[in-house]
Amino acid sequence: SALPPLGAEGTRSQLQRTADAVRAAGGGEVVLFRPPYGSSDATVLALAADLGLSQVLWSVDSLDWQERDTDLLIRRLLDEAEPGAIVLMHDIHPSTVRATPAILEGLLAQGFKMVTVSELLGDPAPGTSYSARGGS
Repeated sequence: SALPPLGAEGTRSQLQRTADAVRAAGGGEVVLFRPPYGSSDATVLALAADLGLSQVLWSVDSLDWQERDTDLLIRRLLDEAEPGAIVLMHDIHPSTVRATPAILEGLLAQGFKMVTVSELLGDPAPGTSYSARGGS
């Protein structure tokens, strides 16, 4: 579910429990999170700041959750990607999985370099929302 409707206590619980689970699984300290559905508000950002988290959204929505067309997905992302972009894709859709190699090859051919969100953002400020390099 989206975080804002949970209120401050519910949102804090969700963020803290997730960070604790990642740490317990050996994933290290959590510093980034993507709110479900990208749904956020000032309360979510304030709680994120308090927990040392930076929010990551996206600047390019592949719409793979809506349109399960591999060729359309490839064309859309090759046309819409720009330097510093964060692209939203979902690996639960077979069409996205099929499209990914061609998307990566096409972007590399255009001179893009693929990096992790952490590499892109460097040292993000807790409580800040980022949808591309530079924040928002």
